[in-house]
Amino acid sequence: MTTAPPGPYSPGFQLDPFPTLARLRDEAPLNRVTHPELGACWLAIRYDLVKSLSADPRMVKPQNPLDGNSLNSSPPVHTRLRKLAQASFSPQRIEAIRAWTGQVTGQILDEMAERGTVDLLSVLADPMPITVISRLLGVPAEEMDELRSCATGFLTETEELRDQALGVAHAYVLRLVAHKRTHPGDDVTSALIAARDGQDRLDEDELVRMVIALLVNGSITTTNIIGTGTHLLLTHPDQHDRLLRGPELIRGTVEEVLRLQGPIGAITWQAAEDVEVEGLVIAAGEYLITSLQGANRDPSWFDRPDVFDITRNPNPHLSFSHGIHHCLGAPLARMEAQVALDALVRRFPGMRPAGEAVWRDSHVVRGLTHLPVSVGVPAA
Repeated sequence: MTTAPPGPYSPGFQLDPFPTLARLRDEAPLNRVTHPELGACWLAIRYDLVKSLSADPRMVKPQNPLDGNSLNSSPPVHTRLRKLAQASFSPQRIEAIRAWTGQVTGQILDEMAERGTVDLLSVLADPMPITVISRLLGVPAEEMDELRSCATGFLTETEELRDQALGVAHAYVLRLVAHKRTHPGDDVTSALIAARDGQDRLDEDELVRMVIALLVNGSITTTNIIGTGTHLLLTHPDQHDRLLRGPELIRGTVEEVLRLQGPIGAITWQAAEDVEVEGLVIAAGEYLITSLQGANRDPSWFDRPDVFDITRNPNPHLSFSHGIHHCLGAPLARMEAQVALDALVRRFPGMRPAGEAVWRDSHVVRGLTHLPVSVGVPAA
């Protein structure tokens, strides 16, 4: 007797979502599914629909009436906030700490070399991103553990626990912002406090929400890219060897990791008005899930979509979404993943699995909870 695969976003689905998504993608332009938090909703899986609906102004991010202004708001609020944030969290600022990120990574790899066998998630993939985002936000070193607990709390599976984590993060960021108002530095929090567009600036609530968003997205996303990226390289020795021979392929490697195993599986929207999609109607007020995982493996857009190929070019994946809500932290995630994966391959060319990788059974993110590795003999 065979067991039917779990339905979308039911327990166990994210352990291997791709066969189910492939089947549903071929069945209809939109599918009706049941989500554990949203209830009955629509699901878009085809690449063309995911991309177009993500940029459709009639599809908005769901808003709690008690929520204030944030990057999830719709225009014109979103336009104003994004403009104020972009200069403070610019690709140039992030590239300026690439060398420092390499130093942090190198120190962690030194520890890995001494220990020999480690859980890559707990030793590298978890602490490195939180160290980098702490530096960018101007968090004191002695408060990094508190910041880490704030970020990891958002990985919990219930809305109640995530609300608790949000409360902890909100209290911490309030203290950080108050400190930076009187002790500004060369960091993103201080830059956001000072950001102006003519007479416009962020108010206190907007500022706190912005820093929380950067904290969460700047740590959780990269943690999962590093973990899944390492796992993909270890389980595809031909691609590992190709990267080892061609360090210039590191950018393409990270893009292919994002396409094949991106950390954000889907994005939730709500129809502000009726939206017709190939004869089907998403009624005003109904929820829509755009499956980034399904779109990124759509065979009508990607040749051999289930194959890990670090030389894939072009690679127009949607892992950071599309349109006005394209992820503000994408340059940071890319930079950190490039630094970490390149350093791992060069320092430990003989690294190999030392146990079974454990996937997170989550409808929030796609990633690993454990990745035991043996680093072997470090390169000279």
